[in-house]
Amino acid sequence: MKGILSGGRVPYSVVCLLSFSVYAIGYQAGHHTAKPPVRVAIAEKGAVVLEAALNHPSATPAQMKALITDPINSVLRQYLAQGFVIVDTSRNDQGEMTVTALPADTVDITNELRKAAQLPLQKSAVSEAAVSARTLSTSAEGAKQ
Repeated sequence: MKGILSGGRVPYSVVCLLSFSVYAIGYQAGHHTAKPPVRVAIAEKGAVVLEAALNHPSATPAQMKALITDPINSVLRQYLAQGFVIVDTSRNDQGEMTVTALPADTVDITNELRKAAQLPLQKSAVSEAAVSARTLSTSAEGAKQ
C-alpha cells in the first residue's frame, strides 16, 4: 500500500507537483498556439445606401458622397482595420450573398475549384481586394494617429 500512495521512491507530493506542472505548461502552450476565431461583421449596405438616398432626393452627387458614401466607407474601413470580414447581406436574384471587404490575408480558391470542375480560369479578384484592404487598413491606422 505504501508503494501505491508514494509512487514508489518518489513522494506523492512530488508526483502531484509534477502533474500540475505538466498540466500548467500544456494549458499555457494551448492558449498561446490557438488561433483567434474569425471575426465576421454583417451589414445590409445596399439597403442602407438606398434608404439614405431616398431620404435626400434633391441632393447633388457631391452631397450624396459627403452624406452617404464617405460615412459608410469610413465604417467599413474601421471594421476592416480591426480584422473583420464584412459580409454584405444583400442578395442577388439567385439568393447568393456577396462579400464587401476582405482582410489582407484572404486567399481566393475559385480558380482551383474551376480547375477541378474543368472550367476556364478567371482573373482573381482577391489580389485587388487584398491590395485595397492593405491600403484601407494603412490609411485607417494613419487616421487613428
